[in-house]
Amino acid sequence: MLVRLTVLHPELKPLIAEFAGGLMPIRLGEDTALSLVIKTQKEAILAAKMNGSFAFYLPALQSSTVTTTSLITAFFDDDDEPLIIRSPLFGDDGFSQGILEILKYDEVDVYFFDEQDYEWMSFRTALEDNGSCLIGAEHIHLLGYHPETVKSIHSVLGDWFGNRTPQDDESAIRAIFKEELSPNDIFVLDMTPEVNAYQGGSGYRRDTLTRTEPGYYQERDISACLLRAFEPQQIMMNPRRKDTFKEILDHLVLTGELAILIQAKDSPTTEAGISRTLERKRRSTHSQIDDAIRQINGAARYLQREPTATLVVGGKDIEISLEQRRVIGLAIVKELFDDEGEAYAAACKKLAGLSGGGMVMDYNSFHAFTHRFNTETEFIRALETLIEQMSTNGWIKVKDEVFDGVLDWLEELRTPPGS
Repeated sequence: MLVRLTVLHPELKPLIAEFAGGLMPIRLGEDTALSLVIKTQKEAILAAKMNGSFAFYLPALQSSTVTTTSLITAFFDDDDEPLIIRSPLFGDDGFSQGILEILKYDEVDVYFFDEQDYEWMSFRTALEDNGSCLIGAEHIHLLGYHPETVKSIHSVLGDWFGNRTPQDDESAIRAIFKEELSPNDIFVLDMTPEVNAYQGGSGYRRDTLTRTEPGYYQERDISACLLRAFEPQQIMMNPRRKDTFKEILDHLVLTGELAILIQAKDSPTTEAGISRTLERKRRSTHSQIDDAIRQINGAARYLQREPTATLVVGGKDIEISLEQRRVIGLAIVKELFDDEGEAYAAACKKLAGLSGGGMVMDYNSFHAFTHRFNTETEFIRALETLIEQMSTNGWIKVKDEVFDGVLDWLEELRTPPGS
């Protein structure tokens, strides 16, 4: 019988929920072999499902003293620029040792979760090492953990992968799905208050891996992310004008001193959608950013037209005043591209008319942002810092700022109390 991992092992649910994303080696029950949880974006999961496979790259990297390695996991929605997960590996880290143990197996059970902790598919997976540094003649030394080393390896991995050769592709470890471990045609109906308690919700949400009409799903994904940092009564989804009943925004978040106006734009998560050319994806991103910013500015003008505006949220009238609040605009799109930062910074300037300015994020960075900065105070401080730094220094990749925050958190975990 095919059964999902979290049904067989419900004790793993909080562990997976705490994990922001990436690769997690786990030992199930009394199993002698490790299994692998991959927590990543739906597009990567769908790409793996389409191809029946994904790949591990372990480049030989030169440090100042030794040859080392780290891991890139690639999901081929595009042959040249697939979706990737970068995983620095260290000699004094149990997580790294678990990953390396798995990569030496002939097969491993792999379980796929998305950023909302929904389990979508799992397979017994054959690992075919076609010449990685794990079986090569070169002697590999893993470095010791240090936050600056993590940053350096993370950057080097991205550069290496962008300049990889056909030989590097041939030398990768191919992960090929052999046997289904659980049903992969999943329909989710989630009624848990933790992800549904915001204003404007229906008390439940539905989800599927393939999304032909993305708006419904993305709005609820963002609501669930916001609930990590804000109280339910602070989050309003799909607020509408009282006079015309026209929706003004995807989300309005209110604190005592701040109003965050959020507009998201998404694209279908389908085989055809993720197989589009990179050029089409780039054009779509720019169009989505422009549309989102236009809607944010329009909503701000409407809300500031009168001292108090009446909105309808979830069928209830709510009086809103922005007079004593700073106003921040946040545009969220499906994906951003690292080499187009200047264009994104220019787009953010179109939100400069708001008293608190504005920012553009891709959805996966927004998820990571709320996962790391998961209180109202932390979220607001981090967001305002990003906006200020960008207005002064130009475009800043949100995922890099989140990465720095995660490293600080890891350092706290690694430092014994009182040391």
